[in-house]
Order: sequence, then C-alpha cells, then structure tokens
Amino acid sequence: MKYIRILLLSFTLVLMACDHPFEFSVYEANVKSGQRNTTEKNLKLLEDITINTKEFKFAFISDVHFFYDQLRTVIEDINKRDDIKFVIFGGDIADQALLREYEIFYDMMEDLKKPYLTVIGNHDYNNNGEIIYKKMFGDYNYSFDFNNNKFVLFDDIVWESEKELDFDWLTSQLKGNESYNQVFVITHIPPYGDQFDDELREKYRSIMSEYKVPLSIHGHTHSFNYEQGEVSYLTAPAVKAKAYNIVSVEDKGFSVELIEL
Repeated sequence: MKYIRILLLSFTLVLMACDHPFEFSVYEANVKSGQRNTTEKNLKLLEDITINTKEFKFAFISDVHFFYDQLRTVIEDINKRDDIKFVIFGGDIADQALLREYEIFYDMMEDLKKPYLTVIGNHDYNNNGEIIYKKMFGDYNYSFDFNNNKFVLFDDIVWESEKELDFDWLTSQLKGNESYNQVFVITHIPPYGDQFDDELREKYRSIMSEYKVPLSIHGHTHSFNYEQGEVSYLTAPAVKAKAYNIVSVEDKGFSVELIEL
C-alpha cells in the first residue's frame, strides 16, 4: 500500500507540474485564435507586393514531418534571397498531425520574411489533422493570382482523406484563364505517386493537358524530380535533405532550380 501511495503522489506531482499534461493528445484540435486563417492573412500580405516586371521567383518547399532543424536552415536561406517573392509549402506540415506539430510549424514559419501558402498533405490528415489544418490555414482547395499568373492549390489526397478528388472544382479553376500569363497547379501527391491508380493518373494528366497547364508542382515522394514536356511536373525533395526548389517565372515561360544547402 505504501508503494501504491508513493506512485499516486508522484503521478499527482507530475500533473501539477504540467500546464497541459495531455497536450499531445491525438484528439486535441483547439487552434489558438492568433494562429487561425493563416492562408487568408498571407494572401493579404501577397497583395501588398508590387513589382515592375513580369519576371519573379517563388520558392517551393515540402514535407517537413518532424525535421525542424532542417526547416530552420531552409527558412534562413530563403530569407537571404530578395528575389523570392513568396513561398508555397507542398504539404506534410506534420507527421502524426498532432496539434503541437502544427503549432511548431506555425511558430517556425513566423520567422519567414515572405508570405507563404500551403497545400494539405496526406500526413496532415492523420488523426484530427484535417480539422486542425482547416482552422489554422483554411480551405483545402483555393486559388490566387500574382503578377497576372494564377496559382491553383488542390487537395489530391486519396487514402487518408477517404473522399473522391474534386476534379469538378479543379477544372472550374482552369477554365477561361486565357488572360493570365500562366497557370500553375500545386498538389501534394504527384500523378505518378503511390496514391494514384491508372484511372486517377490519366484523369489528372488529361486535365493538365487539356487546359495547357505549363507546370504541375508536388511533394510527397521526398525526392527531386523534374519531368519536362508540354506539361512539366516538378516534385520537390523533402525538407530533411535541406533542399528546396526555386521557380523563376517569366512572361510566357519558367525555369526550375534545385537549391541544396
């Protein structure tokens, strides 16, 4: 009995010492008010950027999982580059999609001196991750324009989301865009990724081809791949590699650069 009382006392002291003893619960999804609607906030920051040329650069990084030291290295490098106007993050913000993982990512991205936008990854759907993502960032599918170029960010997670991909929404965003210089599509899973069967792969590629999307950008595979063609496909390396991509946008073209730190 004495041993049991000691254990109970020890457990009580541990609880008293912790403000949130269960802060790593997979069910926790109470996003702080100051960390909500991040996408909307960054889109407003993007509106304040004015440039006097048709050419600009943006960075694409993906798949942080829990490699926070490497993410910090990438952020520090991007901050040194005045030519990068904004950053797109290609998903897998978290690994197990715990609230604390999202909070760490949010706090680290506060050090980024550029606006940033995100697309949801398959790991971000784990546990209550999709709820946290919705509160912290916003819509899973959205688009924006910058310097007369359109960017379409599309949720193409198949397995973890357990829902059909909204190709109707995607095609609606790609129709009637002749007035834009170019249209770029960003998703987490590339069409040659493991979650796409032959039917989905053909469907996605046919949409890109039909609407003459010059570049489709992805993460997920953790390795750099650049497939050039009528529609080019870019897959970024994972943050773990301390690497990211820069896309240089021109009037009617673009180039891709791999940055390895």
